[in-house]
Amino acid sequence: MEDFLKKAGDVLLSSGLKLLLACLVLFVGFKFVKFLLARISKRHGFQRIDPSAQTFIKSFLNIAAKILIVITAAAIMGVPMTSITAAIASAALAIGLALQGGLSNLAGGVLLLVFKPFTIGDYIKTEGGFEGTVVKIDIFYTTLRTSDNTKVVVPNGTLSNEAISDVSHYGTRRVELKFSAGYQNDVDQVIALLKETAARHSLVINDPAPPFAALAAHGDNALNYVLRVWCRQEDYWTVYYDLCAEIKREFDRNGIEIPYPQLDVHVKDSSGG
Repeated sequence: MEDFLKKAGDVLLSSGLKLLLACLVLFVGFKFVKFLLARISKRHGFQRIDPSAQTFIKSFLNIAAKILIVITAAAIMGVPMTSITAAIASAALAIGLALQGGLSNLAGGVLLLVFKPFTIGDYIKTEGGFEGTVVKIDIFYTTLRTSDNTKVVVPNGTLSNEAISDVSHYGTRRVELKFSAGYQNDVDQVIALLKETAARHSLVINDPAPPFAALAAHGDNALNYVLRVWCRQEDYWTVYYDLCAEIKREFDRNGIEIPYPQLDVHVKDSSGG
């Protein structure tokens, strides 16, 4: 009994020391990874990398380093490496089957990093209806901030397989507005008024083209006009709303009618009178 208790005590002591050492490795290792990533982020060479690539690289290194630390802790506990390798292979297969979408997002993140269809700070629109300013590109997801300050997280697999419009890529945007005027109003007067009003706006620019206006269509109740102007990307909505209001004022000052749908009702007297 004394020998049994002694051996049991030795085993418990040895296991306890291994457990303590494994926990210490996990604690110190995770802290070191956090410290190392922070130091890497501050390096001048790393800062020269594209911001979207920085986020992706840090996310990937963080996950990979922590996996290695966990494996090291398991080895310290006495788990055979063959068992760890088999467990990792089995887990990888199971996770791969269960998380096919996650692997698709990982592959999509790599494609976004390599081909760079957009970068952090760009305003994008996706085929699926998402739009906003790119805030962060992680290993699995891309975070957008909408115009009403809402956070939208989009899977990278979705972004890599959809058509994406990068609104802010060229620095300028074209504002297109549509207006209606009565058939009785002079077409040339309306077109001239649209161009003059747009040209007076301080945020409207003439490069790549000056303000353009034209008669677009003959509607059922009015003539439909189109106005196209260029501005800087950040001034888009200011120009859009300002011109909507100012052109309405100009129409009122110049007696140009904005008609509304009308319905003529004919009453037939069935009495024959």
